[in-house]
Amino acid sequence: MADKNEHSDIPQGQPQAFAPLPNAGSSSGSSAPPSWAVPQPPKRMRRGRSLTVVLAVVLTVVVATATALITSGFLRGGGAPVADQARTNAPAQQQPAAPTTTAPQQGLATQAVAPQQVPGDLRQGAVYVQSNDAISNVVVAYLRKPDGTLTEMGRYPTGGQGSGKFEDSAHGLVLGSAKGEASPTQNIDQEDLLFVTNAGSNTISVFRVEAGGLELITQVPSGGNRPVSLTVNNGMLYVLNSGETDRRLVLGPDDLLENCTTGDMPSVTGFRVTPAGNLMPIENSTRALSGRAMSGCAQVTFTPDGKTLIVTERIANIPGQTKDRKGAIDTFDVRFDGTLGERKVLDPSGAGPYGFNFLKDGTLLMTEQNGATANPGGGGAVSYHLNSDNSLKAINGTINDGQTDTCWIVVTRDQKTAYATSAFGGGAITAYRVGDNDSLQILYPHADAPDGKDASKQVVKDGLTDLVLSHDTNYLYQLNSVTGALQSFKVNPNGLLTHIEDHQVFQLEPFGQGGQAAPFGLVSW
Repeated sequence: MADKNEHSDIPQGQPQAFAPLPNAGSSSGSSAPPSWAVPQPPKRMRRGRSLTVVLAVVLTVVVATATALITSGFLRGGGAPVADQARTNAPAQQQPAAPTTTAPQQGLATQAVAPQQVPGDLRQGAVYVQSNDAISNVVVAYLRKPDGTLTEMGRYPTGGQGSGKFEDSAHGLVLGSAKGEASPTQNIDQEDLLFVTNAGSNTISVFRVEAGGLELITQVPSGGNRPVSLTVNNGMLYVLNSGETDRRLVLGPDDLLENCTTGDMPSVTGFRVTPAGNLMPIENSTRALSGRAMSGCAQVTFTPDGKTLIVTERIANIPGQTKDRKGAIDTFDVRFDGTLGERKVLDPSGAGPYGFNFLKDGTLLMTEQNGATANPGGGGAVSYHLNSDNSLKAINGTINDGQTDTCWIVVTRDQKTAYATSAFGGGAITAYRVGDNDSLQILYPHADAPDGKDASKQVVKDGLTDLVLSHDTNYLYQLNSVTGALQSFKVNPNGLLTHIEDHQVFQLEPFGQGGQAAPFGLVSW
C-alpha cells in the first residue's frame, strides 16, 4: 500500500528534554557532582611572615625557570625549544589502546587519561565507535595498522548526550562525505566526514577526519526525538528518529523494552549536507513510517544511487499479517529537492527485518531477527531485488541461519561473502555465500570457529551488535555492547575469520544489573 502525501505525514518533532541521569561510572545512583567540580572558598593568608614566604617562593620559581630556558637553548639565541608543541586536533580526553591484557577505563567514556602522541594517520586506516554515554557522548577513534591491529588515537566529545541505553538499531554512525557513505555501506571511496547520532540530546554531530584526530564541525537538532540511525547520499542526510521516550532497555530479569514503541511515532527527517559538513534542514522533509505504534524501527539507508530511501521496522504488524508474523519495510521516492515522495509499506519475506546493506548492483541484503530471544534459532537473512516502483522481490527467500536475534550485515568488496551477527543464544558471526544471481546460502554458521561450524570453539560471546569491515574488507571488527569490548578479525580468502585481538573500549555495569548495554554504532576505513 502507498501514501501519496506530497508533504510531511506528521508535525515537525520537537526536542525532548530528559531528566538528568547519575554521573557516569557511579553505582550509587547519586547525581551530585564530583568533589573536584565543587568550588572551594578561598583561604585567607596571614600577613607578615606569610608574605615573606610567598616572595621567597616566587623568587625560587623565577630562578628555576630562567635556568631551564638557558639549558634548553631558548635564551642562548637558539629560538624556540626543540620540544615546541605543534598545533594538533588532539581530543579533550584520550585513552591509550587497551588490549585484553590492559585494565579497562572506568566509566563509559568521559574519564580518560591523555596518552603520548600516537603516530599514524586516521585517513590511512581507522575504526570508530560511539559510547552513547548519557552524560557526554563521545566517539572513540582507533588507528588501524596494515596488519589489522588497532591503537587508540583518542576520545572525542560530540557535544551532545547519548541515551545511556542500547538503541536496537543499525548505522548510528556513518563515515564518508557529503557525497555518500564509505562505511558501513561502501558506496564511495572518500572518508573526510563522520556523522554521529546523539540519541539523548536529539541532535546530530559532524566531525572532520584529520590525520591526527577528529575535529567537531557542527551539532544540529535531529528534527525529532531519539535519533538512532542515519544515511548520506548525493549531498543529503536522512535521520531516523525513533520517538522513544523511555530510557530503559532492561525492565526485568526476562523482559527487555522494545524500541520505537512508546512516546512519539517514529519518523525520518532530511538535511542538506555541504562539502564542509554543515547540515541544513530540508523543509517539509519529515515523514512517518508505517504508522504502527509498535514499530521497532531499526535502520534508514539510501540505495546506492540515492533515488530511494529504505527503512526497516522489526515488529510493526501491518494489515494482512498474522500476529505472529511481524515486520515492515518502508520505501520512499527521493525527489530532486530532497523531500520524499510516495511511500510504500511492504511485507517482508520473513519476520523481523532489521539491518541491511547493498551489493554494487543495488541488490538488498537484509537480516531478519524473527522474534529475537523469544524465538531461539529463528534468525536469518534474505536478498531482494528492488523493482522500479520501489517494491521488493525476494530472490530465494529467507535463509535461516539457526542463530538467535540476527541483526547486522556487511558484504565484502568482491561481493562474494556477507557476514551477519546474532546477538544472543551464545552469539554468532555467520558467513553467507552470495551466489551469481545474488541469492544467499550459508557458508559458515560460526565463521570465527576454526572449522566454521563448532560453536564451542568460536571466539565471540553473547552481546554481539554492530559489525563492520575495513575499506579493503581484509579485516572485520565486532562491537559487543553488553561487555563493552571491540574484537578484531582477519578475513581469510575462504571466508573464515581469524581472531587478532580484543580491546576493552568501555567499562560497563553488568547487563541486567544496572547495565543497559549502551554503546552502539561502528564504522571503519
